[in-house]
Amino acid sequence: MDHSTDSSDWQQFLRAGFKLRFSYPTVTPQGHEVDLAEEESEGASRVHLTSRDSQEIYVEITHFAGLTPDQEYARHKPYLEQRFGAGSVGEAGTSTLGGFPVWTYSFRWDQRERSVILFNLGGDTYRIIYDPRSPLNEQILSTISVLE
Repeated sequence: MDHSTDSSDWQQFLRAGFKLRFSYPTVTPQGHEVDLAEEESEGASRVHLTSRDSQEIYVEITHFAGLTPDQEYARHKPYLEQRFGAGSVGEAGTSTLGGFPVWTYSFRWDQRERSVILFNLGGDTYRIIYDPRSPLNEQILSTISVLE
């Protein structure tokens, strides 16, 4: 791994039933602690990385069982537009991440923005939401690998 922080300060996230693995720093280059929160709800499990008192890290990965990327986008877009206003959500497009086909879109509000990546893995969708303005978020994304 080639990180701007000492890689010994990075931890690997790996959980049973979660098909994405990634690494993240425990402390940001600016010295802020990184919090990892996990939530379970009906049909979904979410991992949320944030840096305390800073905007250095914002990465959220949610696993939706039995949901396609199209279905997730169709339900997420109206929620975001209700929260942030009409026109705040971009149209979905396609790309690749780590050799896997993905769907992408973004949303904006005030002076902030988030990018979204949707993976279809084994009939489930993994949604990654991150702040594209943070190089540290991009470094975390570069560590993502898919478990077979």
